[in-house]
Amino acid sequence: MEAPVDILLVDDNPNNLLALEALLSDIGARFVKARSGVDALKCLLEQDFALIILDIQMPDMDGFETAAMIRGRERSRRIPIIFLTAFNRSDTQVHRGYALGAVDFLFKPIVPEILRSKVAVFADLYRKTEEVRRQAEQLRIAERQAHERRLAVAELEARAQVLAEADRRKDEFMAVMAHELRNPLTPIATALETLRRAQPGTLQLERARQAMERQVQHLVRLVDGLLEASRYTAGTIELHHQNVDLAGVVQQAAQMSQPLLSDRRHRLDIQLPDHRVELVADPDRVAQMLVNLLNNAARCTDAGGTIHLIAARDGDTLELRVRDQGRGIRPELLPRIFELFVHSDRARDRAEGGFAVGLAMVKRLAELHGGSVSAHSRGEGQGAEFIVRLPLLAGAPIEDPAPRAAAVATDLSRHILIVDDNPDIRATLADQLELLGHRVEVAESGHEGLERIRAAHPELALIDISLPGLDGYRVAQILQSEPDLRTRLVAMTGYGQPEDRRRSLEAGFMAHLVKPIDLDDLFRLLAT
Repeated sequence: MEAPVDILLVDDNPNNLLALEALLSDIGARFVKARSGVDALKCLLEQDFALIILDIQMPDMDGFETAAMIRGRERSRRIPIIFLTAFNRSDTQVHRGYALGAVDFLFKPIVPEILRSKVAVFADLYRKTEEVRRQAEQLRIAERQAHERRLAVAELEARAQVLAEADRRKDEFMAVMAHELRNPLTPIATALETLRRAQPGTLQLERARQAMERQVQHLVRLVDGLLEASRYTAGTIELHHQNVDLAGVVQQAAQMSQPLLSDRRHRLDIQLPDHRVELVADPDRVAQMLVNLLNNAARCTDAGGTIHLIAARDGDTLELRVRDQGRGIRPELLPRIFELFVHSDRARDRAEGGFAVGLAMVKRLAELHGGSVSAHSRGEGQGAEFIVRLPLLAGAPIEDPAPRAAAVATDLSRHILIVDDNPDIRATLADQLELLGHRVEVAESGHEGLERIRAAHPELALIDISLPGLDGYRVAQILQSEPDLRTRLVAMTGYGQPEDRRRSLEAGFMAHLVKPIDLDDLFRLLAT
């Protein structure tokens, strides 16, 4: 069945309204009746109509005036109007009616068949117009939904590509990590065998010791690289702003990069401004950025090359340029060179330990300082230039640098307890302390450590945090509740984030040592 349409009947005579409704009852319409022009305008404010049948002769506001008001509203100006009148036909009236937008002009008495046919035409036209409008709206909705689906599919495909690329880089990173961590283990294992077989005081024994020392330092650097990657992804890098002398930071970075530069017989050309330049920044992090860039340039340049480090002031900005004439950067890699774990195949072949974290850290540190970094290269074999731009005033609170006391060994013998579930850590650390003249006891669990502290009252207890069962935090908390505790507690852990240090202090530890323990830090602690 065809949907009913709404038709507005306007006549001041209620009998005429009833007659019109009866005449049109079979055309499938709903009729709204109004007895004046004002009532008709009120009806038009509330709903739309397919047709208006409007009597001309009405008190107060006649049909012509009502039609003029209807045509003056945007919402109703296109509704067709059929005028009805009982007066003789007048060309003036007809012309006036059509001028107001009437679609027809009927005279009373009305011929029912003519009225029904005309009204049916407009009702059918309205239905078709509404159907077209609905179909157009449905088409727009369908097109919008199709567009949204296409966008969603494109976004999913892009995410899938990102995840696939991340997965590929993760696999590559794991392979590189396994390779880099395995490399120093081979000379360490060989040196251990030499220690077992060589006679004391021989040259072989000294070479084995030196090799182990170098490789352990290399392993520490690799682990530090992993920690830097962890800080990068977790967003936990902290800055400690100070007034920094540019020349001092550049000198520090040059000294830190010197071993790799010397090993490859590179020449480092440093160009600084003629006048003193100061900036507000974290000096260690600025030096770290320069070291990462210098080491990257050293690895990507054939032996005997020249690397340029140029610093210049540009208004309120400091520019640090590291330029080399090495193997350059492929154009397709250049936009991604600062992403974590991204490096070229050749760079990976030349790398001497590392997980492609350095350039990503440079970008992150520059941004934390309110600056930026960019890379430029004409392609493979054309060298590369990295430009770090830092604001001279970072706007951060300045912290007074805490002077680092020199490492000292103490002649005072201490009574020390080592609590660690790893037997090698217990044994090697105990040997080091006993060689320095300290009296050392060991415990392999939190419960045993508690018993030894309560029974022997050592001056210092080095306690591993990650003990099975009763961990180091819980041991410290239990001991803090005992009023006769005289033992100072020091945490040992592989975690060195600010949150880890805060938690150790809250548990009752007086210090926090990160594994592998820096013996200079331990000696300094014992001296206090």
